[in-house]
Amino acid sequence: MIKFSYADGTEICDYADGNITKRQSKFIENYKNNALNAERAKSWKHSGEGAMFRGDVRPGEEREVFRASVNGVYPLNDCETVYSFSINGTSGIYKTDTGNEKSPEVHIISSVDGEFSGGCLDADKGILVCSVARNDINADIAVFDTATGDYKTVTDGDTFDYDPFISPDNANIIYFASRGAGRDANGNFVKYSNASICKMDLSALTVEEAASSEKLNYIKPVFFDGKLYAITTPVKEKKTNPVLEILLIPFRIVQAIANFINAFVTMFTGKSLASGGSNPAKGREFDSRKEYIKGNLINYETELKNNARKKDKDYGFIPSSWKLVEVESGSVIKSGVADYDILEDGTFIVTNGRRIFAVKDGKTQKLCNTEKCLVLGCRHSSRGKSDLFGF
Repeated sequence: MIKFSYADGTEICDYADGNITKRQSKFIENYKNNALNAERAKSWKHSGEGAMFRGDVRPGEEREVFRASVNGVYPLNDCETVYSFSINGTSGIYKTDTGNEKSPEVHIISSVDGEFSGGCLDADKGILVCSVARNDINADIAVFDTATGDYKTVTDGDTFDYDPFISPDNANIIYFASRGAGRDANGNFVKYSNASICKMDLSALTVEEAASSEKLNYIKPVFFDGKLYAITTPVKEKKTNPVLEILLIPFRIVQAIANFINAFVTMFTGKSLASGGSNPAKGREFDSRKEYIKGNLINYETELKNNARKKDKDYGFIPSSWKLVEVESGSVIKSGVADYDILEDGTFIVTNGRRIFAVKDGKTQKLCNTEKCLVLGCRHSSRGKSDLFGF
């Protein structure tokens, strides 16, 4: 049976042999509704004769911009899924029943001081490992007791640690990706080091490097059947053609002017200069041009166009240079991978942002289409006892 969870935008989705159930994050929905209600409640201050007298009229409709994402999904049982999210500086971890829209979500933890993302849930023990961003530069690996919301950070330092995974062979072994923060003589952040994979033993509190490269970033480690898997991305992507870039300068200047005029007219009239046709950005709550995915900045529209030129009709918006590999041998399982996980029978579940596939024994099967899928997760459990919480 093929069963896993994934996020499509801000929807939490469960896939079970072709059947898909979806549920919106209730927290994100409530956050948006409360913010818009508060905005409407004070709108009278900027309209009417009183506002005109004060010179405080605001043309057009002002709406708050919501930067919302579900950045981790962790299947718990047949109907319940734990998920992590972020919206406008607030982050949290909740448990939801995707099969029952009326059931309330269960709060595990929420915070405005840190951002929770990525990770792995030991479903039998209720132990979740994920990344907790302390600030814009640094993030630590934390271990959660999902029953109480208690957690302990197990890494620190001037690093960005993310995408932890609990070994199925030993609940005390955690694999995670890590980038060192490079700083100048004044302590200002300059850039990250290449991403490497680290292996931590919670019982001994030791960390060792499991994979690294001068030319590749190793991200999203998963350990299965004695082998370590990861997504590799090149440290330096292929450079664009400088001659072509120069030739495109006049066109881009004209395009920028047109976009400015269109935005100006829309702000004061509520209507766009362009009419008719479908709007490819409609319904999307993310920047269609650039997207940070696992610490890497990609140009969404450029990659979508590049991949559309290839023969594969099931293209996504992830560069083909992002490869899912078996670390030791370097053998490639699939290219153009945003995220993946592995079922108990060894089937790889892979997304390229727009499609989700099952890959096994060299054969690929498309399972479903998505609008924007950057995270997915299979159910996991680990042998042995975790020393950190005594489970």
